[in-house]
Amino acid sequence: MKDDIIIRNAAVVQPDRVLKQASVLIRGRFIEEVSEDPLFAIHHPGATVIDAKGAYVMPGFIDIHSDNIETVIQPRPQSMIDFELAMREQEKQLVNQGITTMYHSLTIMDTEVWGDEKKKKPKAQLRSQENLKKLVGLIRTFHEGDHLIRHRFHCRYEITNTTGYDMLLGFIQNRDMQLLSFMDHTPGQGQYRDLEFFKNNVMGEGSDEEKEALLQKRMHHARLTQEQIAHAADLAAGLGIPIASHDDDSLEKLDYVTQVLHAGICEFPIELPVAQRAHAMGMSVVVGATNILMGRSHSNNLSALEAIQNGCADILVSDYFPAAILHAIFLLYERGVLSLPQAVAMATLNPAKAVKIDAYQGSIEPGKYADLLLVSKKGPVPVILSTYINGEEVTRIHYRNDQVAQL
Repeated sequence: MKDDIIIRNAAVVQPDRVLKQASVLIRGRFIEEVSEDPLFAIHHPGATVIDAKGAYVMPGFIDIHSDNIETVIQPRPQSMIDFELAMREQEKQLVNQGITTMYHSLTIMDTEVWGDEKKKKPKAQLRSQENLKKLVGLIRTFHEGDHLIRHRFHCRYEITNTTGYDMLLGFIQNRDMQLLSFMDHTPGQGQYRDLEFFKNNVMGEGSDEEKEALLQKRMHHARLTQEQIAHAADLAAGLGIPIASHDDDSLEKLDYVTQVLHAGICEFPIELPVAQRAHAMGMSVVVGATNILMGRSHSNNLSALEAIQNGCADILVSDYFPAAILHAIFLLYERGVLSLPQAVAMATLNPAKAVKIDAYQGSIEPGKYADLLLVSKKGPVPVILSTYINGEEVTRIHYRNDQVAQL
């Protein structure tokens, strides 16, 4: 057909293998066919043919946990960029980092408690109810209107936030969110179970007495009741919204989040035995791509690489550095930790399954959206050459090699 696009001479990464010299036929928004026939293009006269020149073709990345938008909106503590401008600029970056679907992870917390250090006050302003509602509305507007990538809302609710509960229920009932996670960052458990680490690395400046007073305030702050949390979870589950737990630190907590909160996703488990149990229970275990690049957790918790090597990690997310996903995939592949299809699936098909969008996204198969990346290597570094979303090329990168003669 006249408007068909064929990407040929490509190493097509499928869920279980790499087709080394293959073609992908795009028709409209969808993948029509994947073929290893070397004469495939000849059988489709009139199609636009793109020569991949041996580059990898893989599905676009689906990042289900990233708070990067906060950094784009607020690049300096005292600088707040217009929200719409920031989102326009961010999606131009994301599409060139391979992320075609972004679940913007916005935290709903009690800013009176978590914004009381000097360095936290500006972020508390960004996380006010007024600004959160504005940003959630923009995410929906972008997704439904003119946009480069697919924009989704991952609602991260801090259970110590007793003032934002009605807003949470509103977001659920309006179906503003596409993923809900319950968090508890109370010091002494979860991510911050090491109180000395918390005081030295998370809290702002101040005397030991001031830090201790603030620590006690946070440790004994009111929380939502178990009934309130369960009601919100029931409401979300009833509407088909996927639910995640966060920073699970015990086997008992896993039983609670799965049986009471309907959680099918386990984000950043604190210890290996917890990750292993969550995986065995059928939960999708999330680890950070940036953790892999650094070789450790920034909170001194479970190493993402250790979880992957033990076969109990399913999903890679950027967390806060979107470029990390592409580089983590190739690190895992080139160090022999995973096959390339396995590594790619951690950022494509596995998250798509976890958030229930795998019928149309997450793999290069007929009938799915043509969200595709052309990926090559520049020396040791993987790079995005081109990105297709809904069958349209939305960005192309050209690496020049200008050799200037010496005079």
